Amino acid sequence: MDALNKKTKDRIFIVLMLAIPVTHFLVFWLYLNFSSIAIAFQDEYTTEFSLANFDRFFKSWKRDFSNDGPLKYALINTLIEITIGNFVNMPLVIFASFILFKKFYGHTYFRVVFYIPAIVGAVIITMMQTYVLDATGPIVQIGKALSVDWNFEILQSGLLGNYVSARPTYFITRVGISGATVLLITGALNRIPQDLFDSGKLDGIGLFREFFYLALPLSWSTVGIMWVMSFAGGWAAYNDVMLLTGGSYNTTNLGYFLVSHTLSATSGSGENFNYPAAIGLLMTGVIAPLTLVLRWLAEKLVSPVDF
Repeated sequence: MDALNKKTKDRIFIVLMLAIPVTHFLVFWLYLNFSSIAIAFQDEYTTEFSLANFDRFFKSWKRDFSNDGPLKYALINTLIEITIGNFVNMPLVIFASFILFKKFYGHTYFRVVFYIPAIVGAVIITMMQTYVLDATGPIVQIGKALSVDWNFEILQSGLLGNYVSARPTYFITRVGISGATVLLITGALNRIPQDLFDSGKLDGIGLFREFFYLALPLSWSTVGIMWVMSFAGGWAAYNDVMLLTGGSYNTTNLGYFLVSHTLSATSGSGENFNYPAAIGLLMTGVIAPLTLVLRWLAEKLVSPVDF
C-alpha cells in the first residue's frame, strides 16, 4: 500500500512538474502560432477566408518600391544589417575568441570588455548610444571643439535625428562584438584537446595555419550554429532601431516594420492583427528556407571533425 502510494505521489509530482512547461508550449507557442496563421487568411472585418491581407502587402510593396516608401527601406536596411552581422561582426567575434583562447597579452582585460554589454543589457547600451550620438552628446560636442563642419541639422538634433546622417550612423552602431557569442566560441575552442595544437606546433605550423586548419574546423559546430542564428535573428531584429530612431529617417527594418503594425493593432488606431500576421507569415516563408540553406552550406563548408 505504501509502495502504491509512493508511485501515485511520484506520478502526481511528474504531472505537476510537466504541467507548466506543457501548458506554456500549448498556449504561447502552438495556439498563438496557429492562430496567427489563421487570422492571416481572414478578412479583417468579416473574419471570412480572404487573401486581402497578402494583396495589401504586395500592393504596398509595389507602391513603396516605386516611391521610396518605408517597406523599401525596411528591406534594404535589413539586408545591410544582416550583411554587417554576418560578414563584419561574426569574423570579429571569431577573431576575438581566438585571441582569448590563445591567451595573448591583455586577454583577461578583453574578456571583461567583451562581456560587459551582456551584463549591462542591450537596452541600456542602446540608450547610452542615443546619448553619445545626441546633439548634446560627446561626439558632436568634441567635433565642434575641433572645428568639424557639422551639418546644421546634426547640431540641432544629433547624428540620429536627421535624414543626412541617421542611416549611416545607425549602420555604424550595428558594428560590434557579441560578448556572449565570444564566450561560447571560446568555450568550444577550449574543448579541443591541447595535444592537437601541440602536434601542429611540432609540425611547424604558424598562428595563421593553426587558426584556419585547426581552431576553426574543430570549433565549426559551434561557429556554424552562431552564424546561422545571427542570420535568422537579423531578419526579425527591431529593438535597436526602435530605441535609437523609432524607425524615422528611413532607418526602419523588417522587424520594426512588422512590430509597428502590430503595435498599431493594439493602440486602437483601427489597424487589426490580420495584416501584421500576414506579413509575419510571408517573412517566415522566406526566412525559413534561407536559414535551412545557410545551415546546409555551413555543414558543407567545413567537414565535421571528431576528436
